[in-house]
This record gives sequence, C-alpha cells and structure tokens, in this order.
Amino acid sequence: MKIKNNVIKLGKGILLASVLATSTFAAEKYTKVDRIKDMLTMAEALDDIQMGLLFRCKDGGCVKTGINRIKKVLHTIEKVDPKDFLDNEQLHANKFAKKTRSMIEMYLDEIEDAVRDNNQEEILHNYTLTMRQCMSCHLRLRK
Repeated sequence: MKIKNNVIKLGKGILLASVLATSTFAAEKYTKVDRIKDMLTMAEALDDIQMGLLFRCKDGGCVKTGINRIKKVLHTIEKVDPKDFLDNEQLHANKFAKKTRSMIEMYLDEIEDAVRDNNQEEILHNYTLTMRQCMSCHLRLRK
C-alpha cells in the first residue's frame, strides 16, 4: 500500500512538472497532459468511492469526496473542444463521449441519494454502472 502511494505521488510530481513545463505553450488548449491529469483525478475519486463502500470512511465522506472530484472533472471536460484531444477519425465519437459524461453524472447523483439513505447496495450498484461507463469510453476512445 505504501509503495502504491509513493508511485502515485511520483506520478503526480512528474505530471505536475510536465504541466508547468508545457503551460506556457498551451494556455487555452486542453492538452494531453490536462487529459491525463483529469483521468488520474477521476481514477483517484473512484478509489475514494470504493473506500466508502468498504466502510473505511464515516458518514459517506469518502464517497461524497469522490463524487465531487469526478463531477468537477466532468464539468471541465464538458467545456473542452473535442478537437483538442480526439484524432480526426475519432471526432465522430464526441457525441458518444458527451452521452457517457451525462450517464456518469446521473449515476453519481444516484450514489449521492443512496449515501443519504445509507443504502450500501444502491451505492455499489451505481458505482458499478459508473465504472462501466468509464470503461466503455476508455475502450472506445483511448489509444
């Protein structure tokens, strides 16, 4: 576990250095570095939700944190021009990516409701659906 955390910290450090180094060249464009940073944030947020499912956080705190982190990234991605990160032959997939984003947000809203109701099964169900949407997008758009 400690090694995993150190690897994650090292990866974040390298990513941050890359972002700082390239930020002067790409002020307004959503770059590959931006996308990687956002995807790492969402992966970590999914871990937060999973920790909450395993009862490692009180009062659904981890779950709520994870949901908020993912939604923040989703709202960032919503404003991005798909030409900034999709190849020309993938631009048709923009509609698919937008639908996936809205489905993820809907499932996260369902998880929030389930946290309020303390319904662990419903949290798990919608977490699984969220992961399926993430994987679907990765399988279709990721190279």
